[in-house]
Amino acid sequence: MSPALQTAVNILSLNRGLRTPQSPATRVVEPASGVAPARGQGNLYILLELDGPEQGRARLYRELLNTIQQTYYAHRQDAPTALTAALTAAHSIIGQYNQYHNVHFRGGATCLVATGGEIISAQAGPTILAVRSAAGLQWFSPLNDERSQPLGGAVAPAVQIGRVAGHPDIVIVAMNSAWATYLEVPLMLEATAVANAQAVGDQLAGIGILAPEELTLLIVTLTPAAAVAPPPPAPVDARRARPAPAAPPDLAPAPVAPDGEEDADWEDVEPAAEQPAAPRAGLSAARGSLGKIARSLRAGLQTTPAPAGSTGQAPARAAKPAPARGARPARARSAQPARRIPYALAIAGLLLLLIFAITAGMWYAQSRQRQQLFQEYVQGAAAQYEAASAAADENQARIYLQAAREQLNEAERFAPEHADVVQWRNRIAELEARVNHVQPILAGFDAPLLSFTPGSDRPRQLFVNGLSLYVLDDAQGALTRYQLDENSGDRLAANVAPQVLIRTGADVDGRRVGELAAAVWAPAAGNRTASGPLVLDRSNQLFGFADDLGAFNVTLAPNPNIGFISGMYFYAGNLYLLDTGASQLWRYRPSGENYTFDPEPYFSAETSVNLSPVIDVAIDGAIWLLHPNGSILKFFQGRQEAFALDVVAPPLGDAVTLWANEADMPDGKLFIADGASNRILAFDKQGALLSQLMPADHPGVLNGLRSISIDEAANYLYVLTPAALYQIPIPPLAR
Repeated sequence: MSPALQTAVNILSLNRGLRTPQSPATRVVEPASGVAPARGQGNLYILLELDGPEQGRARLYRELLNTIQQTYYAHRQDAPTALTAALTAAHSIIGQYNQYHNVHFRGGATCLVATGGEIISAQAGPTILAVRSAAGLQWFSPLNDERSQPLGGAVAPAVQIGRVAGHPDIVIVAMNSAWATYLEVPLMLEATAVANAQAVGDQLAGIGILAPEELTLLIVTLTPAAAVAPPPPAPVDARRARPAPAAPPDLAPAPVAPDGEEDADWEDVEPAAEQPAAPRAGLSAARGSLGKIARSLRAGLQTTPAPAGSTGQAPARAAKPAPARGARPARARSAQPARRIPYALAIAGLLLLLIFAITAGMWYAQSRQRQQLFQEYVQGAAAQYEAASAAADENQARIYLQAAREQLNEAERFAPEHADVVQWRNRIAELEARVNHVQPILAGFDAPLLSFTPGSDRPRQLFVNGLSLYVLDDAQGALTRYQLDENSGDRLAANVAPQVLIRTGADVDGRRVGELAAAVWAPAAGNRTASGPLVLDRSNQLFGFADDLGAFNVTLAPNPNIGFISGMYFYAGNLYLLDTGASQLWRYRPSGENYTFDPEPYFSAETSVNLSPVIDVAIDGAIWLLHPNGSILKFFQGRQEAFALDVVAPPLGDAVTLWANEADMPDGKLFIADGASNRILAFDKQGALLSQLMPADHPGVLNGLRSISIDEAANYLYVLTPAALYQIPIPPLAR
């Protein structure tokens, strides 16, 4: 977006009156850094609609959202072309899903791209789009015309592109087609009168609250950067959870003086000692009463001498003798004021008692109110917890658990560390761990297999073969082999020293080894006749190692189209080089111990794939491409297949490496190491989350994860960090 503008987003889903702020059919992508923003591709907002069986719908939504996002940001053309390619890919995904699962899904999509200069929309299938600008309702598309085709049909739908200039106070509303029954242009004009995403959502929710169909809204507003976006609505079930309690009274604004009294009346009252905060309404009434009492007290004390002959005078007393001539005259007496002082003191005492009684009453009322609010928040947390326990969908359960935590946060304001709060926090954490498939790692971190010295060591890559561990270290410029004890298998052999196999600067049969780029274990397979590690340097020279020969040259066929090699992989005798510079995966077929055949591009010219952001590859017959955000693309025989990982909480922040076994379902597994969150995630090859493996008693031990390798025969997971190499027994991973 333009630095002068900012977006506010509101996602709303209504289903028979139940209102939730999340929907599996929507996605908001607002990148702050990286390749896409640098190319000016802006923010991406997606709303989908699927018509078909309930089973599998949520999973297909995820696959479509991932496909649209990845296709759009990977495309190197202008935004309309990229959006058209993304919706065309979504159409193909639905068709493939229908064919593979023998179902009949049809869909629609609205995609919005917001840049600093304009908003671009792309629609296909039955969707609704309304854009309200300063000039009014610029366009309103209740449905595509009858000639349009849905996504997933026999004919690819035409993608309708729209543009509108980006400016402050614009309102964009994307809706599923069920809204067409309830909306009219006047209603949209009224609902979008103010560029406030929250207010627009509330207005439209009031229109569709009684609808029997499922209604989905994606609202985007553009406002000046100084404006503060409203907070998203709390994820509370409108029918089951009680209304959120009002803010505690001590947070309310101070009232104005009651009955139109001036501030001067308050200044005449001596301030009492500081008391605990009380409800403001009671305090206002008390101040009004005290002001009146203070004025009455002033009226009683401010007396004047009565005029002579007044009938209101007290009876006269006997006169005293006149003073002698020359004597000092007696002071004039003020009998009436002197007599009224005791009464004034009595009134002041009553006033103090009244102040004390009012303060005590307000304190008691506030204490009761705080207790009541505390109980309501705790009960609200309990209700959300029960809803999460009963939820069949994990994403819905996460929404309920988040709401339960928010309720406890409010309760904790009134009674920090209360036993009920502590108990419910523990129960929520336990349920959240089950919902998110968290498995604590209890063994393997007390004594690492290897420890490294920061600065002098910089290990980057790890692979395992039997009892041999291979570590590629950038600071040492070497590939080193470590040997495990053959009796125990869980510690290094005491009598075998580490062996440097290949080092930068070494001379191998007349070739100087350059900076090491990648290494891989390459067993004899296919036409390959040797087994052992292969090492590639930055000059694309390939070397091997054998115990009887030491390091030796391996011929790698020249490739004039090669760009920058960021990874090397091996499968069925073939060698694969990930070329992020040329956005290609080069396949080299073996000829004995060498690779003299011309390289083959795995992706054809017709396959649109951007490999520049790919950070790792796994090969098991299919090609799995890992991106830093944890998303994975799957290709088989050069063509992309539908695939999406389950939603993970918390989301993957910095995926660094991917490992896949060669088995198919149900034993096929994918492991992803997340360098930002101290965890290794295991999925099956349909994308279902099996487990999040996290250290139980060693927080931070996996900081800066570099590489992982798995020995399936021994059931060990090996984890490489900048500080150590760990061996971890793999717990059962069945879902």
